Amino acid sequence: MRTADQRGALPPVLAEPALSSSGYRRRWAVEWVRERFWVIPAVLLVLGTALAVLTTEGTGIWRSLGGFPADASWGSGFLESIAGATLTFLGVVFTLTLVALQLASSQLSPRVIRTFVRSAITRVAFGTLLAAFAYSVTALVLSHGRSGPATSRAVTVAAVLVAVSLVVFLFYVAAMMELLQVVDVISAVARETRAAVAASWLPSPAGRPAAAPERADSPALLRFPVAGRGRRRGAPGRVLGVDHARLAQLACRHDCVIELTVRMGEFVPDGGTFAAVHYREGQPGPAPPVSAGQVAAAVNFGRGRTLYQDPAFGLRQLADIAAQALSPAVNQPTTAVLVIDSLEDVLLQIARNPRQSGCYTDRHGTVRLIKPLPDWEDCLDLAFTEITVYGATSPQVARRLLAAYRTLEAGAAPARRAGVTARREELTRQLASEGLTQQALRPDAMGLG
Repeated sequence: MRTADQRGALPPVLAEPALSSSGYRRRWAVEWVRERFWVIPAVLLVLGTALAVLTTEGTGIWRSLGGFPADASWGSGFLESIAGATLTFLGVVFTLTLVALQLASSQLSPRVIRTFVRSAITRVAFGTLLAAFAYSVTALVLSHGRSGPATSRAVTVAAVLVAVSLVVFLFYVAAMMELLQVVDVISAVARETRAAVAASWLPSPAGRPAAAPERADSPALLRFPVAGRGRRRGAPGRVLGVDHARLAQLACRHDCVIELTVRMGEFVPDGGTFAAVHYREGQPGPAPPVSAGQVAAAVNFGRGRTLYQDPAFGLRQLADIAAQALSPAVNQPTTAVLVIDSLEDVLLQIARNPRQSGCYTDRHGTVRLIKPLPDWEDCLDLAFTEITVYGATSPQVARRLLAAYRTLEAGAAPARRAGVTARREELTRQLASEGLTQQALRPDAMGLG
């Protein structure tokens, strides 16, 4: 590794401290639950079954609880009716969800289906109805057609579950009606993107200047663990998240710098290079070098992209909605204008603030981890390139793009204005070459109203 004196003085970088993995683990656990539809319904199903057992067979305080008077015949009939009704409601909820997913995929983008899957009210609605069904069937079996306090308690709790299920169903229907409106879907994606940008791309208050990391001329390249002797140490997939603290501690133990060579959301195949290790001159010594398995263990790989460390995926979703709206099969330029509104807002958030350096320090303040982040030009390309290609011939989209460029030029930091200006001038030349009228060359924040 060349020293700073050999290279010349390296300017310090604004680095983020990576001291604890607890925050990453909590966030990863939340994402794991939100990305899996079955978790909340399964938990509520178990709770419904357990509630039935406590209601009919419980001791202590449960036996002292009263309920509606009910004999064996009436109580059994009531529980049977609830079990049948909840199955009917489950069918309705399932059908509404499938219709919403189909409409979202065809009219917006397949990428926004995750907005519906991650919707809490959908999973709670499924789970509540499953809990009511499981409770009714379990209570019916455990009561054995007997009269008494247990049957009264079972009927009372079942009535409460029915009331709760109806309220949840009303909220579910209202939420589905909102998610079927394109403006609500766009707003939801934009809101999540802004939060991800603030968490992953903008410097945190804990960020401190640190000496720039020194990179070796020939770092040790790490390849993704591959299959061997019938076993796999990991499956190929996209980079979803990184445990910064774990990698910083690993690099500190080996006195090196670990550099990820793939971006968040990038696919890593079996045998693909995903990291480089920069050792000091003469290293690694007697201690074993950093292995690919050790680094891969601190990286979350998965099939589909998420937003918790990948704000670019939010820009990707918004751009996809606009591109699909501008396709000949859909042809809805107003939807593209709505997307440009949100893209402008997100880009202004990026343009007005300094960006993270992608460097993370250990507890001693030494940079131990480097993670690639998209720069300002990358964000502009991701947000507007496809919209320009597909929508420049639409006066409404063209005017809104020009207005967005004008707003970004005025709001961006001076160092970032050149890229916006170049894209605005290129769009103006493209519109003029296609023979559009001067009306189409006039910036308008509403497109054509």
